Amino acid sequence: MAHIQIQDLNKSFGDTSVLRGIDLSIHEGEFLAILGPSGCGKSTLLRIIAGLETHDSGHVRMGGSIMDGLAPKARDVAVVFQSYALYPHMTVAQNLALPLVMRETTRVQRLPFMGHISSVVKRKRVDIQSAVERAAAQVRIAELLDRKPAQLSGGQRQRVALARALIRKPKLFLLDEPLSNLDATLRASTRTEIVQLQKRLGTTAIYVTHDQTEAMTMADRIAIMIDGRVAQVGTAREIYDRPKDVHAALFVGTPKMNLFDGRIDGGVVRLAKTGMVLAHTADAIDGPIRVGIRPEHVVLKTEFDEGAIPVVETHREFLGSEALIHFGIGGGAPDISGVARLDPDALDKLAPGQTVSACFRPGGLHLFDQSGLRLELSGENLSPAATTALSDKETALDERPIPIIAGI
Repeated sequence: MAHIQIQDLNKSFGDTSVLRGIDLSIHEGEFLAILGPSGCGKSTLLRIIAGLETHDSGHVRMGGSIMDGLAPKARDVAVVFQSYALYPHMTVAQNLALPLVMRETTRVQRLPFMGHISSVVKRKRVDIQSAVERAAAQVRIAELLDRKPAQLSGGQRQRVALARALIRKPKLFLLDEPLSNLDATLRASTRTEIVQLQKRLGTTAIYVTHDQTEAMTMADRIAIMIDGRVAQVGTAREIYDRPKDVHAALFVGTPKMNLFDGRIDGGVVRLAKTGMVLAHTADAIDGPIRVGIRPEHVVLKTEFDEGAIPVVETHREFLGSEALIHFGIGGGAPDISGVARLDPDALDKLAPGQTVSACFRPGGLHLFDQSGLRLELSGENLSPAATTALSDKETALDERPIPIIAGI
């Protein structure tokens, strides 16, 4: 196992800055996911940790020792690539054995006849064969050892790549989007297998992905990377419940967080354009803000109070265990759009295209300043406006209308 520290790491390709002041600490035995969109620098960061890429400034430490300038083979890390990188002319057994053959034997000892004339070489080959069989058993590919990669399915090739990385018992396990080539069903089952294997071995693991489901279901902690910077590090729950900025808020959660323009005037939190009152705060803050609300905290009402703002359904999605209602506010071409997550039974109460009213659950608001950073308001104990007071247990499309009201 290894404790990894990344300190003020910077990397550019020509005039393009790829990594900008990365600071990150990965604990011994931890499974950390680096989550971000394509082009954010996450794979470059992984390659620098592995020693496959050099950085411009900063340090990479492993177990307290600086790794800068060390060759990959001196870092005791194993990498699983997106393409698996298996040798097509070798059998599975030969692919698995190769890392140990290269590490444990000399060029002379690798000659075919050396196993017949040297007891030392013979013993090494027996040990390597035993290690291959153990690694194959760990990922359930023992029956595939005589096959070549072209004879394997995508999931089987992925297991071979995992076994080859694990056979050396590295201090650090690096995975660069290893499941992206698998179908959805196989990805789901393989996620569980990788996590169980990592926990059983206790090896520190860094997992790069653009898939938030993979990051949230597999990792002990997640590092959100945006434009070459780490936006937030925390557990999936911490990032989902208290995103530090707009980027983290929008990148975690499916469907993504609703984000609206808003204002705070004299302690009143409103949506811009409509003037809808969302909450009150005692903080002396005035000016434009961004207002975030998760879809599950949006509640739709089938009845209206006088002065209620109409919300028009624009699209619906039935997903089995839940339903999503996309809605708009304002005219035939809505100026403001959002999505609400409902119990699927609620669809029976809502006709397609029906106009309803909406409100937000207390505690579900996320406020951000104009630069995108989270606003901390007195512990964020926002007082809901009287017209939006709503029990956390109240369900969507409840018959008691509690609309969002325009103005005061």
